[in-house]
Amino acid sequence: MDDGTQLDTIYPQSRAEQEPAVVVEDTGRIDAKGLWSLGAQHALSTWGDRTAEFAFYLYLIELFQTTLLPASLYGFFTTGVAIIFAGTIGTLVDHVPKLRFVRLCIAVQKLSATVTYVCFFLIFHTRLREEAAVGEDASAPVWTLFTAITLSGCLLKLSTIGISVAVERDWATCIAEGHDGRLTRLNTILRRIDLVSKLLAPLFVSLLTTTTSYPFSVAFLGGFGLVSMILEILWTATVYNRLSALARDQAQKDERHRLHISVASSTETSRPEHSLRARMKRASQAIRSFMRTQASDWREFTISPVFPSSLAISLLYLTVLSFDGTLISYLKTHNFQDAFIAGMRGICVATGLFGTFIMPAMEKRLGLTTYSSTDVGMFIRGELISLIPVLLSFFIGASHAGMRGPAWNQALLFGGMAVSRIWLWAFDLCQLKELQTTLADHPRRNSITSLQFALQNVADLLKYILTIILSRPSQFRYAAVVSVASVFAGALSYTAFVKRTRGHVVHLEWMEHLLGKYKPT
Repeated sequence: MDDGTQLDTIYPQSRAEQEPAVVVEDTGRIDAKGLWSLGAQHALSTWGDRTAEFAFYLYLIELFQTTLLPASLYGFFTTGVAIIFAGTIGTLVDHVPKLRFVRLCIAVQKLSATVTYVCFFLIFHTRLREEAAVGEDASAPVWTLFTAITLSGCLLKLSTIGISVAVERDWATCIAEGHDGRLTRLNTILRRIDLVSKLLAPLFVSLLTTTTSYPFSVAFLGGFGLVSMILEILWTATVYNRLSALARDQAQKDERHRLHISVASSTETSRPEHSLRARMKRASQAIRSFMRTQASDWREFTISPVFPSSLAISLLYLTVLSFDGTLISYLKTHNFQDAFIAGMRGICVATGLFGTFIMPAMEKRLGLTTYSSTDVGMFIRGELISLIPVLLSFFIGASHAGMRGPAWNQALLFGGMAVSRIWLWAFDLCQLKELQTTLADHPRRNSITSLQFALQNVADLLKYILTIILSRPSQFRYAAVVSVASVFAGALSYTAFVKRTRGHVVHLEWMEHLLGKYKPT
């Protein structure tokens, strides 16, 4: 069977020459209590993730004031772990019972965050804080705690990916039960919750650090995470029990697993050996099987019709022009205060929320199958155009380290970033739905879906490599150039996706309509 036949079998609605997909009419309603419980759990999960995302880099920058290296190393290793194990996380989502897996990820997420907060507290509350201030020449105990922070951050990253794949991809697809409007509604609700957390969490962390102290903020956030862990575990049970589609899908997975075990048992010809050599042989076979599975998943992902779309969204992660630890570190070297940084980040998130209203409105008017291939390209092109003034702000009127630029320069930087968030999050929602609908009936949809996370983290890792190489604040402008170039590459990749799915880049029916309207008489 060639690749084209495989694609027609696994992705039956992916070809342009296929008949248009029939959208299932959503005649039912999602159980209100189950939906509210899902929203509450997701709110606490994203709140903990977004507070940690902002606070950890803020703490590293506050402790290591003379170098950006610790923040870059933390991002490098946590992102590298995500690249290596994202596929494994997706495989676990496919095989481990839904409720058990999500609860396990919640526990790992909160406990690893707590360990990280404890390490930060030990540095802030002792004389190690003064030792960390010297930067790369800090003492061994400081770097030991930093190592513990990084290892805990790796676990936090993996557990967060697990929750995202399980809840935002797998659970949402199951709950939608093939209803197009219901899937859009679920995606939009979950994304807006995430963006609201992204908006408010940095403001809250900044409020804690400015009105109290860094040690108090560390202790408070760590304690809050432990309390929220209990609530999240309870709410996930409510979601699973109230939304029966999850249990039905789990029953189907269990039945497939039993059939697989039955077939495997029928082919077993002898009892397994228990010698050391036999155990080593089985371990070697398991490793080879894992590598083959990963290679097969990656191959299937790269030849799937949605891959250029996934590559496009992933290339947007190779950027220093978003409010993560890299940009925060740069702004801190230019004497921007925590409250101002949190406020500007809040504005960018607010404009991103506006983008989540644009996407459903366009879908309601045009339909996903109409606009996802061409009009969505407008979103990524809009982001590219809005980043041009941001890039110019690093070359025109830019200030030296320790000083802020003029007001008009700041307006170019923060204004352009705010506008770009509108297009970014509208594109993100559309691309997410493209991925979900393409893989909805795939037997290993979560394994394949998780590879997009790995691809995104590859781009993220390249960003950290870039900032490690260009670690001086005066070199940040060149990292900004690479970021805009990556967005341009993403736009080209999405154009390739359009060409693959529709056979053309522009709406031919629109051109025919215009030519017919202005046809000479």
